[in-house]
Amino acid sequence: MLKRGTQLVPLSVIKTIEAYSMFATGDTVLVAFSGGPDSTALVHILMLQSERYGIKLHLAYLNHNLRGAESAEEQRFVEAMAEQLGLPIETRALTEQESQELSKGSLESRARAVRRAFLEETASRVGANKIATGHTFDDQVETLLMRLFVGTGQDGFAGIRAVSGLFVRPLIDTPKESLLKFLGDNAINYVQDSTNLGGAALRNRIRHRLVPAIDEVFGPHAFAKLVSFSKLVARDSQVLDEIAQNVYQQASCEVNGRPALLVESLRRMRPAVRNRVVRKMLFEIGLPRQSINAQHIATVAAIAASHNPEARTKLPGAVSAARHGDAIVFGAPDPAPSTYPPFQCELRVPGSAEIPSRHRRVVASAVETPAGAVPGGKNESLLAADICLECGPELILRSAGDQDTFIPLGMGQQVRVHNFLKRQKVPRHERTNYPLITRRDGVVLWVVGQRIDNRARITETSRGAVRLTLRHV
Repeated sequence: MLKRGTQLVPLSVIKTIEAYSMFATGDTVLVAFSGGPDSTALVHILMLQSERYGIKLHLAYLNHNLRGAESAEEQRFVEAMAEQLGLPIETRALTEQESQELSKGSLESRARAVRRAFLEETASRVGANKIATGHTFDDQVETLLMRLFVGTGQDGFAGIRAVSGLFVRPLIDTPKESLLKFLGDNAINYVQDSTNLGGAALRNRIRHRLVPAIDEVFGPHAFAKLVSFSKLVARDSQVLDEIAQNVYQQASCEVNGRPALLVESLRRMRPAVRNRVVRKMLFEIGLPRQSINAQHIATVAAIAASHNPEARTKLPGAVSAARHGDAIVFGAPDPAPSTYPPFQCELRVPGSAEIPSRHRRVVASAVETPAGAVPGGKNESLLAADICLECGPELILRSAGDQDTFIPLGMGQQVRVHNFLKRQKVPRHERTNYPLITRRDGVVLWVVGQRIDNRARITETSRGAVRLTLRHV
């Protein structure tokens, strides 16, 4: 077991933590722990620095169950190390069916999304206000090179952020070589993911072939210059994002209940601003950040420039962008009604559940009652916990029936869910078996992505809140 002071922590880690004010006294930090060298170094470094920054640590491990016996051995390793270090750990192993789902589409992207959801849910459950991940300087270089060759905009070339919401990355300026030296000097064991050694995945080809070639031709300083340039890009990108945020409010609208952007507004924008407006729309409809590249944004911009009234393009996750009069409408292509079968499942708080056939997942978390105005939007709602959980900690995610009614927020009388969706101009095929969140006694709490029940609203007397978030899968 590592003794305090045995080996100095790499100075670059301390500089990064303090440059970004990552921690404050009293923070509970959930550390994403895989047993690999990066996350193992992160756990030990944060243990050494926990008194200095006044933080408490909690570990989290997600077993994707993609490597058979190796995955099982890895889980045993992380659990044993957590016990050895005296740190609490939350673990979860994906079922065989969940693991198979990861292989549909980009394995890396889907695995990252599942891992992020697990970390956010776990942080909510254990009361952590920070989530620390083991991204290193090497990961930053590989990500920048990968985005460069796959295609990315200015924001993508800003790289992996040191701080992003709950997530902090203390190792982002530290080379892996320094971390391996730290582990070796202190005789700290770790496991190696065999899939990181192969050459099949794009990231692995960059890691094992391109990076050594650049190092041989230009020397190691080339990587520092690459990352330095990305930080300059990040500063400019932040300014442009603020401009685009204001313009987005003027350009966005709804067409038949679907999110849309006005064609003429897009045509008047400078390319740098227009690209950000399009990207923000793609985020708003739930596409994961990592699934969007520069080519996707360019094809949407081409629709705006085109005079073809039927121009359309396919986007990740079975989403399309199509001209509809004076606007570009975003969403899933119109399927047959039978595509949306009736369904029902439990949704624990905290927890998540997938909406069958709609490429959406609802994530539930317990949060404090907000002060002042209640934030939210179509894809996120805050509800009074004492009303939601009156019948127990499990909510029900199910399809709407013909007789379901609720009291829409701001109204005083019951309306049929079907009639409400019709008035909201939700397309007929989407109204079939529309998803609802209800209590066990059948009371409708949220017409998903539309409106909460007036009785579940946050009031001055509310005791806690439940955040429900609709995400793209």
